[in-house]
Amino acid sequence: MTRVRIDASSPVVEAGLRTLLEQQVGFQMAKSGEIADVLLSDRHFDEIDNEPPPLPVVLLTEHSPSTMVRQGARGALPPNASPLEIRAALEAAAAGLMVFPAQEMDSWPSPAPVFSDSSLTNREREVLRLLAEGVGNKEIAWRLSITEHTVKFHVSSLMTKLNAGSRTEAVTQGIRRGYVAL
Repeated sequence: MTRVRIDASSPVVEAGLRTLLEQQVGFQMAKSGEIADVLLSDRHFDEIDNEPPPLPVVLLTEHSPSTMVRQGARGALPPNASPLEIRAALEAAAAGLMVFPAQEMDSWPSPAPVFSDSSLTNREREVLRLLAEGVGNKEIAWRLSITEHTVKFHVSSLMTKLNAGSRTEAVTQGIRRGYVAL
């Protein structure tokens, strides 16, 4: 059951939101000071009373949802959102997801590609394939007739080019990008 605390701009709005949510199965209303999973508000993000520990916040706002999410809200919907949209947003935010209207997706910058198909050298591809086999640096150096220091250099370069934080992640990215066949 998702416990929701409401922080509304007026008692009338709060009563309306409370009535709306009490009619939904799976929601329990929490008062200020009680433990809750998510906070629902129609205020601007800066005006919310989100006492410690801070809760994920879903806003019903005229302001740009992407701006509100960037300021720290977990989700933002227009004030005329349907009960179904509000319910989905609250459940998603309580589960740790970000929520905003689909039409807002166009305003978010698309991630720039971190690589191109030719971004890895042939030697880096060889090293990546051996990493995928689980071969250690010494063995890679021996198989490719290079120094262990050179292997470490190639592994570091691979991790940078593939935007990976570990050797395992580099292999995973290599598989996804077609550098390594399963």
